[in-house]
Amino acid sequence: MMNKKLFSLIAIAFFLFSCKDDDEVNPEVLTQNQWQNVVENTSADRPYEYVFSIEFEPNGKVYSEAFFRDLETNELIGFREYLTGSFQIINGNIMVSILELYTIQGSDDMYLDKEELSIVDGENLSRVFELRNKNTELHTIMPLYASSLGIIYYRVD
Repeated sequence: MMNKKLFSLIAIAFFLFSCKDDDEVNPEVLTQNQWQNVVENTSADRPYEYVFSIEFEPNGKVYSEAFFRDLETNELIGFREYLTGSFQIINGNIMVSILELYTIQGSDDMYLDKEELSIVDGENLSRVFELRNKNTELHTIMPLYASSLGIIYYRVD
């Protein structure tokens, strides 16, 4: 009898703690915050930080950019890419449809002025994200064949 009660308690606890409460994405969490991933390089001749930034707007639009900033002066050094698009929340994932994507193409440069980036030709460009860790992290969901692990953006309050 005691084993049955103990087993029932364990089963209930397992059920309660295994339910994922982040399945429902609250659009306000996305749109009321800026999301960034910042990587510092202090060993370079000119110490810098590489910033990935993404902003979701309440009207369904999205803007993202990747740029370099001088660590000492906070001055913008140059860009790797930027994009505009729209987003939808589908099955707990944030689906970004890219309207325009500008990147460094055919260049060995680490960064360029924003105006020097080239538009990427392509249809159906997209990225997929997922909120994790109590809506404090925004993870890119990479395809199985991707050579990258993806980026984790952190909420900037």
